[in-house]
Amino acid sequence: MRFAALFLFILCLAGPAAAQQQNTDVVAKVTRLEKAAVAMQDALPRPLKVGSEVQLGDVISTGKGARVELTFTDGTTAKLGERTQFTVIEFVVEQNGGNAVMRLMKGAMQMTSGSLMKVADSSMILQTETATIGIRGTTFWVGTIEDDMEVALFSGKGVYVENAGGRVELTRSGQGTSIGDMDQIPSEPVVWGKDKLDRAAATTAFTK
Repeated sequence: MRFAALFLFILCLAGPAAAQQQNTDVVAKVTRLEKAAVAMQDALPRPLKVGSEVQLGDVISTGKGARVELTFTDGTTAKLGERTQFTVIEFVVEQNGGNAVMRLMKGAMQMTSGSLMKVADSSMILQTETATIGIRGTTFWVGTIEDDMEVALFSGKGVYVENAGGRVELTRSGQGTSIGDMDQIPSEPVVWGKDKLDRAAATTAFTK
């Protein structure tokens, strides 16, 4: 009886650490945080702090005035603005390729792709309510400045923006497009002025 009780006691102590070691669903960590953000999984919220792990299926939500930066296992970074909801559906990094699928439910984000997009047979997409964004080696922004959701290419190889209405390509730094709804083709890419690019960047920029 004493041995059984001792065994259960040791198992309880080792349980959380063992579960953490065996967790293969960790895809990113919080590397910067301003104000409040939480991760929701199975209806259980976890307040985030710098160093917190982000798992597949976590819904990351930021509060008013908040910013959070996530750094993925391949070096991809995502900066989320205030009142943003974001989740990772799939994130697989392999020697000969990989696949990443993410979703932005609302808000604004800026993303810089990492080593995954340096491998030929890899795919990375970001789903939104009105379009899918195909990511190449690049830094881009997505969010709402005026009325419609918009996408802008800050630097890199480019992105495509596609929905039921059609597809456009952003291949030049500073180009942007807007998406009225999921059945309407994204607008013809145009180069944004400095003021609009600055306003876009400000939605995900840290103040400290």
